[in-house]
Amino acid sequence: MDAAACQWEFILRHFILSLGLALSASSFIAVPQAHAEQLPEVKQYSVQDFFTHPVYNGVIISPTGKYFAIKSTEGINDAIFIFDREEQKLASKFSFGEYQRFSNIRWVNDERIIFTGRKFVGYLDDRGSPPSLYAANADGSNRRELIRWGQSGWTMLSSLPNDKEHILIGKLYGGERGMFAHKLNVDDGRTYYHDDQPDKPGQLLADNSGELRASFSYEETSDDEFGKGTFYLNYKPHESDEWKKFHIDAFDEGGSLGFSGFSKDNRYAYVTADFDTKTRALYQFDTATEEFKQLYNNEIADLSGVIFGSDGNPIAVESMPGKIERHYLTDGSDVEIVQALTDAFGGEQVEITSTTADGKLAVVQVTSDVNPGQYYLFDLETLEAKFIASPYPTIAASDMATVQPITVTARDGLELQGYLTLPNGYTQNKHGALPTIVNVHGGPHGPRDTWGFVPENQFFANRGYAVLQINFRGSGGYGDDFLEAGYGKWGREMQDDVTDATLWAIEEGYAAEDRICIYGGSYGGYASLMGVIREPDLYQCSVGYVGVYSLPVMKRWGDIPKRESGRRYLDHVLGTDEEVLKANSPAHNVDKIKVPLYIVHGTEDVRVPMEQYEALTEALEKEGIPYQSMLKAEGHGYQIEENRFELYESLEAFFDKHIGAE
Repeated sequence: MDAAACQWEFILRHFILSLGLALSASSFIAVPQAHAEQLPEVKQYSVQDFFTHPVYNGVIISPTGKYFAIKSTEGINDAIFIFDREEQKLASKFSFGEYQRFSNIRWVNDERIIFTGRKFVGYLDDRGSPPSLYAANADGSNRRELIRWGQSGWTMLSSLPNDKEHILIGKLYGGERGMFAHKLNVDDGRTYYHDDQPDKPGQLLADNSGELRASFSYEETSDDEFGKGTFYLNYKPHESDEWKKFHIDAFDEGGSLGFSGFSKDNRYAYVTADFDTKTRALYQFDTATEEFKQLYNNEIADLSGVIFGSDGNPIAVESMPGKIERHYLTDGSDVEIVQALTDAFGGEQVEITSTTADGKLAVVQVTSDVNPGQYYLFDLETLEAKFIASPYPTIAASDMATVQPITVTARDGLELQGYLTLPNGYTQNKHGALPTIVNVHGGPHGPRDTWGFVPENQFFANRGYAVLQINFRGSGGYGDDFLEAGYGKWGREMQDDVTDATLWAIEEGYAAEDRICIYGGSYGGYASLMGVIREPDLYQCSVGYVGVYSLPVMKRWGDIPKRESGRRYLDHVLGTDEEVLKANSPAHNVDKIKVPLYIVHGTEDVRVPMEQYEALTEALEKEGIPYQSMLKAEGHGYQIEENRFELYESLEAFFDKHIGAE
């Protein structure tokens, strides 16, 4: 639950292929179902299978193909392994302190990597500390922090393909100063000011060669309504070195704007924005003619990916209203190859994580709703794939539960998208309504539930439960109007959406009406308690995991209200009326609770601190309402494996006791 910040999002260029895997099953047990035919035999996996931190959580091949850089999670830290493919041995292994998670690993030359590190205290902490940029040689030498977020922030602009010693970064300065480009030496961390800068730079953009080519800037005068200023695009016209200013007329009313890439000849810039659409669409800007052209828009969901062809131009785009949907923008040999691969590999998602400099080898990651992921080394000449590793080596896709997209119409007519995870082998006409866990996502503003493999949901489905998820109003991914529809609606329309989805699952015959539990983490913990307060007869139990239970306390305690921007954000999304805040706080309405409760929290949580747990449990004890609890010396969500194992074993027992099989 963090303040929505105006940021420029870069959509990674990736190919989506497909791959079908058939894996064998063994060690079967039966999951009994009451009042219906039994579900077919399924292999029961342990909590360790689902919740052990993945050893392989990212594989990046070096430019020569000699090394793999492998990201791994070890306890509360990420680590990086460098594997020498030629020598078939580990070249080095390193980490950078407690709670550090790594991302954006890339090779800057044949022997050196750079990567971003941030401190995340808690599994559900999606904000983290300000990022630092680190570097290390393949043999583990010269490990160092190159730059940290301090008085000035930073962002990556280009890896400078023709310069093996430097990258191009943008330094962010507060106030009206904006962003300025610097070269950064990847060996010693020294920075050098880049001479060629646009006027009033906002977000700088570099082209394929690493040359500064464009900058978005925002100007707001005293006559403008807050947040309703004017956007400009400063750019260099095609084959020109002079900066030119272009007013984006359709963008004066605010909204989102991001950069996706340049065409191979650097003439066309590809931009994601919601100029004149409800959701984020893909546009093409011609730097020779100043023509802005919309290429694609999905009316339900924001653009989620762009597929580029061999000539550098986009050939397809993707969005995720439910499942991932692909729309081709053109035809030709590149499209034929992608379509043929998709047809041949049978519907799974494959992302190219990296390629060698000669374009002959690529590392691909294969995932789906039932496949937790495998990494393959793919030969782009012979089209042969060799298995590298799996993040979850003990899990077979053939044993997992399918994830079905659903559409629910809320009581006020708003369409909501969500997902229903059903146990492996489930058929409605045979097995009827199931005990159901309503799993409410956190955030709430910005995050969303997505189609794919979710270990937690698969664990619950493996135990015979249906799992219902709904992207209630206020969730991200469906346009700004849908996002902002949740502002000021905590415990009200946002909660009604969860209720309406639950009622839909009952009416459609998926959820057994007398065996439903509501569960969630962070905001989901709040909604789980408000659910049994607003609808005391709908759910049979409730689990709050590192949840918010008092909105007035949220205004005073935690890391968000420490900042002026955070306090303004909370006023905006929660409101300022103290009595309304209390009326929509679980801790102030416990007298309405009639079902068993399980409250899980971390004593080191700074996002949702112990004051929230204490506000709820003190109110419960005052009313004489029993509850089960778990406290661990953890942050915002449990990271330590032993604690995770204990948590999910206890959740299994809690659900089994109150809504499980008889």
